[in-house]
Amino acid sequence: MRKKVVASLKFDAILYEEIGRKVKDARVMRGFTQQELSDRIRLSRSSVASIEIGVQKIPLHTLYEICFVLGIEVHQVLPNNNKDTYIS
Repeated sequence: MRKKVVASLKFDAILYEEIGRKVKDARVMRGFTQQELSDRIRLSRSSVASIEIGVQKIPLHTLYEICFVLGIEVHQVLPNNNKDTYIS
């Protein structure tokens, strides 16, 4: 049981890190600073920074709002759903 919990926590961490990286890549590509994005989605700049490094788990409605502001589809920031890819 403990092994499954550890694997699940590892998967969560990797998942949110990858989402954050893709959000950051899209933000930079659109020429937004963290502050500019945070102003448009009504979050603090530090929250945007935490999302981008995968520390803060991003609520689904916030992810949709970020994607809308950045002009991208939600699926573009979601990693593939093959869990085996992330757990060794």
